[in-house]
Amino acid sequence: MTTLHLISHTHWDREWYRTFQQFRLKLVHLIDGLLDILDHDKNFKYFMLDGQTIVLDDYLLMRPQREADLHRYIKNGRILVGPWHILPDEFLVSPEATIRNLLEGDRTCRNYGPKMMVGYIPDPFGHIGQMPQILRGFGIETACVQRGLSDQPCEFWWESPDGSRVLMAYLRDGYGNAALLPASEPERFTALVREVRDNLAPYSASDHLLLMYGTDHMQPPPETARAIACTKGKLDGDKLVHSTLPAYIAAVQKSLRKTLYQLPIITGELRQCKRSHLLPGVLSARMWIKQRNHACETLLEKWAEPFSTWQELVTASTRHLSPTAPRSSIPFGYDVVKRKSEILHQAWRLLMENHPHDSICGCSIDQVHDEMKVRFDQVEQIGEEITKQSLEALASATNTAIPNSQPATLNPQSAIVVFNSTSGPRTDLVTAFAEFHGEFEIVDEQGNVVPHQMLGSSSQDLINAVMSKKELKSGLAMIHEGRILGKVIQDVAIQRDGSQVNLEVVLADSGELDLAAWENGVREIEALLADPTVTTFHARAHSVPAAGFILTAKEIPGHGYKTFWLRPVPASLVQPIKIGALARLLMPLARLLAPLPFLERLLARPKAARPPYIIENEYLHVAASPADGTLTLKDKQTGAVYRGLNRFVDGGDCGDEYNYSPPPSDFQPSARLKRVSLTSDPIRQTLSFELELPTPAAIAPDRKSRSKEMIVTRITSHVTLTAGVPRVDIHTEVDNRARDHRLRVHFPTPFAVTEADYDGHFEIVRRPIGVPEFDESWVERPRPEVPQRAFTSVSDGQQRLTVANRGLPEVEVLRLPKSSRSTPETQCRGLRLRKSETTEIALTLLRCINWISRDDFEARRGHAGPMASTPGAQMIGLWTFDYSIIPHAVGRDSIPPSSSRQDGILPYDQAYAFETPLRAVSTGLHDGQLPTSGSFVSVEPHQFVISAIKEAEKGRGWLVRGYNISGEEINVTLKPWRKFRRLERVNLAEEKLSGLRPAADGRVEFTARAHEIVTIMLNN
Repeated sequence: MTTLHLISHTHWDREWYRTFQQFRLKLVHLIDGLLDILDHDKNFKYFMLDGQTIVLDDYLLMRPQREADLHRYIKNGRILVGPWHILPDEFLVSPEATIRNLLEGDRTCRNYGPKMMVGYIPDPFGHIGQMPQILRGFGIETACVQRGLSDQPCEFWWESPDGSRVLMAYLRDGYGNAALLPASEPERFTALVREVRDNLAPYSASDHLLLMYGTDHMQPPPETARAIACTKGKLDGDKLVHSTLPAYIAAVQKSLRKTLYQLPIITGELRQCKRSHLLPGVLSARMWIKQRNHACETLLEKWAEPFSTWQELVTASTRHLSPTAPRSSIPFGYDVVKRKSEILHQAWRLLMENHPHDSICGCSIDQVHDEMKVRFDQVEQIGEEITKQSLEALASATNTAIPNSQPATLNPQSAIVVFNSTSGPRTDLVTAFAEFHGEFEIVDEQGNVVPHQMLGSSSQDLINAVMSKKELKSGLAMIHEGRILGKVIQDVAIQRDGSQVNLEVVLADSGELDLAAWENGVREIEALLADPTVTTFHARAHSVPAAGFILTAKEIPGHGYKTFWLRPVPASLVQPIKIGALARLLMPLARLLAPLPFLERLLARPKAARPPYIIENEYLHVAASPADGTLTLKDKQTGAVYRGLNRFVDGGDCGDEYNYSPPPSDFQPSARLKRVSLTSDPIRQTLSFELELPTPAAIAPDRKSRSKEMIVTRITSHVTLTAGVPRVDIHTEVDNRARDHRLRVHFPTPFAVTEADYDGHFEIVRRPIGVPEFDESWVERPRPEVPQRAFTSVSDGQQRLTVANRGLPEVEVLRLPKSSRSTPETQCRGLRLRKSETTEIALTLLRCINWISRDDFEARRGHAGPMASTPGAQMIGLWTFDYSIIPHAVGRDSIPPSSSRQDGILPYDQAYAFETPLRAVSTGLHDGQLPTSGSFVSVEPHQFVISAIKEAEKGRGWLVRGYNISGEEINVTLKPWRKFRRLERVNLAEEKLSGLRPAADGRVEFTARAHEIVTIMLNN
């Protein structure tokens, strides 16, 4: 006898072809109806709320009076919730975002009742290879998916690269395989149950089958229990039961207890498209979403979380300061918000609202994605402010007094502290701003002068108003202990002019208040307020003049900081500085724009260049073609030469938001070089290319070719070499006016490969190039474009070329004949490696389409959504992209030896460094408990990549999480900046696995299996 498990459920797309609020009204109606059924029909036993808990929050905001009902039904198991907060796209969010998602789902479930301990992820467009290890890290031993698989059986083992396994309940016929059962028609209901059963039975090793009674936004039929009862005795001896996923899986495990471990094993990521659409075009639809999400995740994970954690730990150790001490004696860093992790938790919740697959994938109506912008804005506002406060507080806690090793003649006036959020010691470009009067030079701790380049100087007007006495008194009430508008009052000048008093106030971002001078000023103002002959006050407040500059900051400790000092230059040595008009115009905005990577290029007017177009540093030599601006790169360390880099390739797209599909007759124009300029200084050299790309205006009306009407796509690329940095950093601007096309940038190599390495989710993924063999039975044609995170890398075993990026997740590695250039449909099925072939990395910048879904192209069979027009997905406008070229020599291993390249840093670390630029904070000269430079956490070896440093859940300490990117077990040494008495190895749910004993200096050692994720918790 076979038991058929009917699972009543809904799949809830929070926003898609309707907005969030429109779908929420449907959700309210659905849960209202569900609660009514549960109240009145005891035989309607169970309902699954799609494995995501955010629907509870969405519903209760509209129906708060039903919270007790939800509590009751979740607690008694009739409504199943969790384990997720939202159902994300796994490839388009960071691996840490997946962890935070499960943590938030767990937090919500604890408030209601039991959590469904099944990794239910039915609809994401493919699955990351480390998902089994992630699920096991939360105590979840089973998974249930639909997409990414082929003809596998209903039950098998899914294994991560580290060996972690979960039992898979494969939804072979979809998460709605029983959705069409008509509960109001018992006879048809029974007949269709038999049909679903017969479709699944040949592929199941057990005598239990899964019938998923629900689909997108489907409400539970009230007649369900009666329809189930009517099937009794009519299923050829089989039995239909109202069930749950946990009950079904438990029954399968019991049924197969003797043969369970003989089930097939599928290892790694799931990205097949034979039976279910994979929809890979979402990797590049609405690329701005991917870029902004990457920026927000990087801000939270690399800056706000780790540095706020360290700041609060440092602050906690200095709370011996007397609470009655004058405000001027307390460092600026103590004027910061407390318990930042609670605030960052809310930022993560906001960001995760943009992570459901229909949102982050860019495959919804325009209004949905317009509303995502506000969430991204709010996350950035929170993250930037928390980061600013944390870095300033840490700078204030750093000993920036004159180093003991230096004579008093060093004579610094202020300092800057440069922070590094990556693991290795690092030399890189940093932009800084400092309040400084006159000319200055920068020196390090040894007294060496560090070259810098001025961006300009500015003072910003903050207040300029004529006030009555009453208005001035109201303004003075805003001042607290010499602080206003979040700034310190540094100077007040008072001058009377008849019946008007002129007040000139200078405000600084940081520093100490001259309390005596301030109190004298207050007394003088109070006297003038009491003078009947004074009628008005003209108040002007401006910031201290701030100098913007760049420098190559050398040897910044990993996950740490380093101090540099600013000292005046004697007038006799001052060289006049020429600054362009554009720079002068932009300087008032420069401090707001500082985090943007293109700021420096905007603040200097480049000069026109003549051939040969060449820039170089100690590592690399770059020459540009005067014909098309493509680059020839020579690695000075290895002698390797790469030609034709940064070539732009445009092709048509007759697909939709889900799938790229080139038209049968395509046209690929060539770019024309219009103008070249050169900017050169001791810090960096930049070649700027202005290109024109003749582009068909749109797809032709028959959608078989591109239109004959041509327009010009203007492209500007800024190619930069920084002194001491072995990367070619490129910032590209595209003014897109064309429709229905895809724009990529290509990077050829002189060698051919059969596989490539891609930065992935808690691993570096090695994938074969090209597509698998397929036939017309597949519901979707496989595509050669694949997901990446920080980089893609190819190697012939002697040399390696890596292309890093910021928020550009779609890439293809092509194999081509040496005499050929790529075409849109280059496929590599069945090709053998030949010496006459080369490899190209093709990075997608834009994919411009006009429909959620269409069904009139060859790439996919059938619709993937409604046929709704989405003009916003055409990406009309000016867009910017950042990527970097990193050549290096390697062995044949996928993980290069640690001895290669700059300062013993892994070449991949250069890609991670490009992803996260250094930051700098200006500060005064003061003592501090932190030394002038150091690491808050150091880790060895570099094969252990840190992914998270944050406060632990429930304030139980702080944690460091990392993963082994190598294929071998490694011994890891982790050392915090000070000793913590209690260290534990915990799982991803932050539950203790084992205790660890720190050494006398606080370091701890542990092992990490090949590809294992390890979390260490520290506290006192």
